[in-house]
Formats: sequence, C-alpha cells, structure tokens
Amino acid sequence: MTDALALGEKLLSLLDESARTTTYKPALLLALIDRAQEYVDQPSLPVRILAERVIELYWPQTLPYQTTGRVLNQSQTRGRATVVAEIESLRHQHGTSARALPESVRAGAEWTALVNRVEETLAEWPIPRLQRPFVPFLYEFPWDWAESGGWSVRRYRAGERTITLFPGVGEGLTALGPLLRPFITRWWTEKAAQLNPDVEDARSMLEFEDFLFGRDRVALERVAEGLLDLQHGRCFYCDASIARRREIDHFVPWSYSGDDGLDNLVAACHRCNNSKRATLAGPDHLGALLERNQRWDTDLAALADERRWPRDQPRSLRIARAAYLRSPDERPLWIHTDSDDVFDNLGSHRSEFARLLR
Repeated sequence: MTDALALGEKLLSLLDESARTTTYKPALLLALIDRAQEYVDQPSLPVRILAERVIELYWPQTLPYQTTGRVLNQSQTRGRATVVAEIESLRHQHGTSARALPESVRAGAEWTALVNRVEETLAEWPIPRLQRPFVPFLYEFPWDWAESGGWSVRRYRAGERTITLFPGVGEGLTALGPLLRPFITRWWTEKAAQLNPDVEDARSMLEFEDFLFGRDRVALERVAEGLLDLQHGRCFYCDASIARRREIDHFVPWSYSGDDGLDNLVAACHRCNNSKRATLAGPDHLGALLERNQRWDTDLAALADERRWPRDQPRSLRIARAAYLRSPDERPLWIHTDSDDVFDNLGSHRSEFARLLR
C-alpha cells in the first residue's frame, strides 16, 4: 500500500524535477487526481476519461488572453501545442466563448474525434513520462512507447488503453487532492508565464492564475437566476431571503475536484458563502443537496440545456462520495446553525454520510 504522506512528498518532488517543455504534465496530473477520486474503488482508469478531463482543464485556456488578444502558448515548440490547438478548433466550430465546457459541445462526431486525438497524445507523450526521473510510483501502463519498443497508434488502439494505479494511490490522491491542487495550478501558471513572456509583465501572477483556473463569476451568473428559482429565492444553507443578492457556491469545493456541474452548484447568501469557503458542508446540507438534485432533476437538465452549462449528475455524485467517504476523520466540516457557524470533524458524522451516500 502507498502511504499518503510519502505519496505527497514524492509528487511535490516530481513537480520540482520534471522538465517543463509543455503544460501537459500538470494537466495530466490534475486529471489523474480528479479521476482517481471519482473512481477510487477501481484500480484501472481508462485513458479516455483522463483525456476528457484534460480537455475540460484546457477549455477556458483556449480563450484569447485579455491583454494580448491571443490564445496562450503551452509548449516550447513552434506553433500551438497539439492538444490546445485541437480544443481551440472545436471551440471555433461551435462558435462559443463560454469558459465552462457546454454539454452541447460534447454531442456529435467532433467531440468523439477530439477525445480520441487527445487520448492518443496523452498515451504517446505525458503518460509514459510523467513519473520520471523516479521509478514508477503512481501507475503502470501496458503499451510500448518511444523508449520501450517504439510507439504505435495501431497497437495502442488494439490494446487495453487503461492505466493501473498502484495499491493505495487512489486513496492517497483523494485524501491529498485539496492540498495538491494549489501547488499544481501554481506550477502550471509559472510554466505558462515562462512560455508567454509578453503576459507576465502585463498582469500579476495572481491575475494570470485566475485567468487559467479561476471561477468566472460573470459566467456563473448565467445559471444563478435559475438556481435561485429552484430555491424559491432563499439561501441554500440558512434559508434567508437573498433575492438578487446571491452568490453561487460550489457545494463540494472546487479545490477538491474542479466540479462546475449544476448538481454541485447552489445559490447562497454572502455570509454563508464567505463562512463556508473551501470546506465541506455538514450532513444536513448534503442531504438537502441530494434531495434537490433528485426532485429537480428535470429542471436542472432544462437549465443546463438553456444556459449551455455542464451537468453530469453521476460524476457529481461520485465526487461527493469520494470527498465525504474517503476523506480523513480530521477533515473539517462547516455546520451552519441559527445562531452561529460551527466547525466539526468529518469523522464525527461519517455514519450519517455513509447513510446518505450509500
């Protein structure tokens, strides 16, 4: 079994040691953390689901940067990195400037072709190289690559097309995900700044990182009114009337998984949103979220379609299960009461979460 602390130390060393010729490695590492969390009970992960997550991560970065009017370069080689160029092409085909990947884009042959190309790019380049210079400690894979007999797309397509996590890695990545994500996104930000020197001086690093990974509040306003209607104009957490003074909160914090799906978004008042921040909410709130998503399933689907917003209910549920059931007992919980906001340990409520998420 892999010890979570040792795994974390090795991953941080990996960030320091890895060559930074492209941003493929941090993209793959974030995708691996997110998918391992979603499929924590499965030792093997299809490369295809990693490719889909990589596309989601790069999607907002294929918008022109505000100070240059150009899409960022993500590779030291001439021209756009293959993955970025393919995603940018799909964006142009659909004529969308949305930061969140619309569900409508995932329909059709163009999406399938894009995922296939990104999958094969990952299999040929970053997957074999991510763990170097260390002995493999995250996963193993069954296909040949440049340093072990040569890469063949045909042989890859005929094979298993999965990676197999070493014992304990899925659990370790799930537990460490909220801590690792800020380090990886900063690593990615610094590399992107090196590859785009004309933007580094134009904006602070925090503003640059916000463009790459920040939650777009303007974009969230597209679904705010619909979510507020489902909540009858009241805060999801404290039930206070919030009318137009609402904020949109990621119920399972974005730092856990980057889940922007509608089933993970709620309208909240400023006080609750500011108090909860990047903390998991208590069992009463989780129960209310699960009930809302079940009761208003048709309405959420219509809102996602109308506003061209991502929604994947099974994925959001898998993420919630991993966040609550696989987190250590010491992880803090935010529990709102009528008189105060209380923070408790997750372990004190584990049986309640297991009942809700069984």
